[in-house]
Amino acid sequence: MEVMLAKKLPMSKLAEPLKIYPQVLENVRVIDKKAAQDDEAVQAAVKAVAEALGDTGRILVLESGTEPVVGVMVEAPDHDTCQKYVPQVVETIKSRGYGG
Repeated sequence: MEVMLAKKLPMSKLAEPLKIYPQVLENVRVIDKKAAQDDEAVQAAVKAVAEALGDTGRILVLESGTEPVVGVMVEAPDHDTCQKYVPQVVETIKSRGYGG
């Protein structure tokens, strides 16, 4: 509200530059969250996706704080791109023997 009042603009105008990208999140049950994230092959898969996305998107691999799960999330300009890259990292995690 303060910004709207200070700028004398409605929220719709202030939010115009904001672009909301699709996201795809897949949770993977794992035996060891830390080991799954620290694995060199998993890190290489994440890096490959990050490089492929470049400045147009992002990938996050996060540990759940409450259960034995690692979440793989890709955010990109279109849903198909997200769906293309999430399984690559998920399959790497599973193929390395971390799937629970």
